[in-house]
Amino acid sequence: MGLKSLIKSVMSKFVIILGVLMVLVACKPKPDGVPIARVMNEYLFLSDLEGVVPPGTLQTDSIEAVQAYIHNWIQQRLLLNKARRNLPGYQRAFEQKIENYRNSLIIFTFQNALIEQTIDTTVTEAEIQRFYDENRQLFLLRNNVVRVRFARLDSIPSNTINAAQRERLAENNIIRNLISSNELTGEQWVQLVDLCQRNSTNFFLDEDSWIHFNDLLREIPIDADNQENFLRAHRQFQVSEEEYIYHVNILEFRLVGNYSPIEFERERIRSVILNNRRVGLIESLRNEVMTEGQERNWFEIF
Repeated sequence: MGLKSLIKSVMSKFVIILGVLMVLVACKPKPDGVPIARVMNEYLFLSDLEGVVPPGTLQTDSIEAVQAYIHNWIQQRLLLNKARRNLPGYQRAFEQKIENYRNSLIIFTFQNALIEQTIDTTVTEAEIQRFYDENRQLFLLRNNVVRVRFARLDSIPSNTINAAQRERLAENNIIRNLISSNELTGEQWVQLVDLCQRNSTNFFLDEDSWIHFNDLLREIPIDADNQENFLRAHRQFQVSEEEYIYHVNILEFRLVGNYSPIEFERERIRSVILNNRRVGLIESLRNEVMTEGQERNWFEIF
């Protein structure tokens, strides 16, 4: 009998049972031990079809889904059987690799579940500072970094007679003065943010954050072939580009080879601390199972 005929034969015998199964799926236990297909010495049981057909599926679609599942199951088992029969002499080594992978996957899943349940994800500023102080050699800069404020504004002639443009020019002058300030009060910072949101299409005002100088160069058309010389010579400056003018204030910079600012490394340090905790939990688990196995005499080495 061909595979397609076999599937149709099986379906004709069990379609009524499957219909009842789908109707009562939420309120009755699933029948076990009712075979619906066989390949060699392996059987596919009716209970194995649970979840194959979502509730509410039309009967015709349900039958097609079940037929496809049975077909795939038979095909997979036949292919697996053929592969086993035709594998060369190192079949055992191949199957051992599969078993090792399976075991590793089980252990990995268990360890992850344990970590998720027990790990403390709180990392204090004191822990970050201590790790930074004890591992300074890990935080040498490979790129120049800066703390900066900048805003791109429309270039408006100072002798404009348009009232709206005169008002815009006045606000741009306020933005320029605030950006150029070394320190801003909270009120001034709020004013600067408000004005930039209304008048600038590109700005950065987070003066507590460090960024790569290369990232700044991608935003502003600065001619800085020698970055170190440029940073040492330029702190507050303007750059003109067609109809725009950039107002820039480099509040602080650090050069390649110096220690990276802790603010720049905070998230990296937090990740390292959490990873160290994970490693510690796994090591503790491994030691615990060895101790338990020894105390209970679950293993011995000959």
